[in-house]
Amino acid sequence: MPLVTATEVLKPARAHKYAVGAFNCINLEYVRAVVDTAESLRSPVIVALTTGALGYAGWEALPAAVRAVAEAASTPVVMHLDHGQSLEDIRRALEAGFSSVMIDASHLPLEENILLTREAAQMAHAVGVSLEGELGQIGGKEEEIVSEGLLTDPEMVPYFVEATGLDVLAASFGSIHQKATRDAHLDLPRLERIAAATPLPLVLHGGSGVPNNMLQAAAGRGVAKVNVGTELQRTFARALRNTLQLQPEEWDVRKLLKPSIKAIASVVRERLEVLGSVGRA
Repeated sequence: MPLVTATEVLKPARAHKYAVGAFNCINLEYVRAVVDTAESLRSPVIVALTTGALGYAGWEALPAAVRAVAEAASTPVVMHLDHGQSLEDIRRALEAGFSSVMIDASHLPLEENILLTREAAQMAHAVGVSLEGELGQIGGKEEEIVSEGLLTDPEMVPYFVEATGLDVLAASFGSIHQKATRDAHLDLPRLERIAAATPLPLVLHGGSGVPNNMLQAAAGRGVAKVNVGTELQRTFARALRNTLQLQPEEWDVRKLLKPSIKAIASVVRERLEVLGSVGRA
């Protein structure tokens, strides 16, 4: 089916207290593993592409591959630009056919964040695409943005939402980018106050480092989108190293990559089941 916007899958998720997985993909193998798994579970899914992934695989080639896979699928797929850093990134994504974009201006002073996010929202809305922005700063590193973390102030949420006109809000309440272990502790009372301040779908970034029980708790408190990237990278690489050790004479890359694809598909399945999106398509 054609690509859908983030709003189309995230509004029902927030209303019914489940979340949709957004999985960072860097090549066709990742895309197929994510979408095929979601389709088998009858779950909506978000294929997230960063500017780094697009620089690696191609701003034209990778989105074209995602669209082709999505159009062949029977479940809703969102193609999302994750952590766009400039209006030029937003422009390129919109021209490439993304159905959802994020502008991450969280490292800027509040008023500059608002200005850039509002301009990005206007660009996206002009072509019927949803816009995600970030208030507060999620700790860790994502692409070129490094942050020690700044928790979102719930009292600033209504002002930020109204001033920017965004559709989806990324908030900081304890998760960390590129965390390799699932032991992040979420500030659930803060999340509840953020959710009470806006009806918009909320986003949890850094989902790789959050334990399953915390993810479920977040989904029940307004989080409608959970980003997972680091866990896929580490899982894919770990499986590939193991395959190369076990099959040192194998030269067919298709055979060498198959266990890695299966491994990340397993991660996607687990996360979709935990988030409660199975059967929601």
